[in-house]
Amino acid sequence: MRVTVAENWWQVRGAERYLIESIAYFNEARVYSRDGDETSSHEAIFKGLDVLRTGMDINPLLLEPDHLLRSVELLLGSPGNRLAVYGTLRPGESNHRVIAGIKGEWISGFVRGRMEEYYGFPFFVPDARSGTVPVEVLTSSELCNSWAAIDRFEGRWYDRSLIPILDSNGEVLAIANIYCKSRSPKIRLCESMDKLASTPDQDTSGFR
Repeated sequence: MRVTVAENWWQVRGAERYLIESIAYFNEARVYSRDGDETSSHEAIFKGLDVLRTGMDINPLLLEPDHLLRSVELLLGSPGNRLAVYGTLRPGESNHRVIAGIKGEWISGFVRGRMEEYYGFPFFVPDARSGTVPVEVLTSSELCNSWAAIDRFEGRWYDRSLIPILDSNGEVLAIANIYCKSRSPKIRLCESMDKLASTPDQDTSGFR
């Protein structure tokens, strides 16, 4: 199967598995880039592109080796113009003011994963094997100039990741950005300490 960027290739039968696998690599690349490891970031992007190239027979001429992030944007239908929100950023919620000034269109959809809560804050955890979580999706060309400010607001506890947006029938509508629970060592340490605190009989001498 040979596709072009102009087509919504992720809606082709059998494409979702390659979409999910490639997005996992692209999200991994973002984490590496955030931590300053551009070499590992580029390697992860190439792995994601290879998944699409081999699984979907994407035309290699569409890939731009010198502009990897641009290649990802083209292949995924410009996800940089979409933000999926599930918590206080939703219209009518307490922190919607952060994105209220961004002009665009809103649609409703779903993402695969689960919700968790830490210290009173909601965290979305992507999981292709889980059920779905309802989201509101903003599409706007103004988002490209707003990501830095939204990232600062969300902080290090959240990772901005790519995720497929589904309709009520489970079909992929588009790919968007979403703020997920961070995979940073800091939050993993807090989780470990929480589990430790909930097990009073466990020997904690090694943590002192």
